[in-house]
Amino acid sequence: MTIRQLLGSLLACSTLAAQAQVPDDYLQFNAQRERTSGTSMLVLGGWAVGNMVAGGIGMATTPSGSEAFLFHQMNAAWNVVNLGIAVPAYLGARKRLRAPSTLDIPRTFDAQRKVEAVYLINTGLDLVYMGAGLWLWENGRGDPTAKRSEMFQGFGTSLLLQGGFLFVYDLANYIVHARHWKRSRAGLWQHLQFNGTSIRYAF
Repeated sequence: MTIRQLLGSLLACSTLAAQAQVPDDYLQFNAQRERTSGTSMLVLGGWAVGNMVAGGIGMATTPSGSEAFLFHQMNAAWNVVNLGIAVPAYLGARKRLRAPSTLDIPRTFDAQRKVEAVYLINTGLDLVYMGAGLWLWENGRGDPTAKRSEMFQGFGTSLLLQGGFLFVYDLANYIVHARHWKRSRAGLWQHLQFNGTSIRYAF
């Protein structure tokens, strides 16, 4: 065996040993978080596909350039982005679910903090989308130019719909993940020991 092969074997053994040190309740906690994330991406993907299909049908059955046509157009375009987010995120969650032991204790806490922060930030952005939609809709009503009026009202109504869905979706996901953490944190904290100046992990 060469030195390179020996070092590779030692590295693999040390990695497996480190993964084996992760307590079972952390593995279960991470697995549940990934299952929840995967399910939420299926919901987002289903919403996206439904809107793309409905938007395509709506565009084909309404006069081009009309308020209804532009409403369906915006719905379809918006959900191309949603689908582009949902598919890789779902595949990523499934991949991580197959190897939950790669997350040690510090990275478990970090992953939980990040997922909650992402949904909270997105909830704030959703309010911005709805505000923009309301602004467009209101300005469209008072615009004397018929073409701009239809565009503003069509796009504005779409933003209100899409922003409203995403607001409920992101807020619900934040609540689910926060409750998961709240139910599990007592057991997870048992593996941390504080001595006043440092933290050590108890396995």
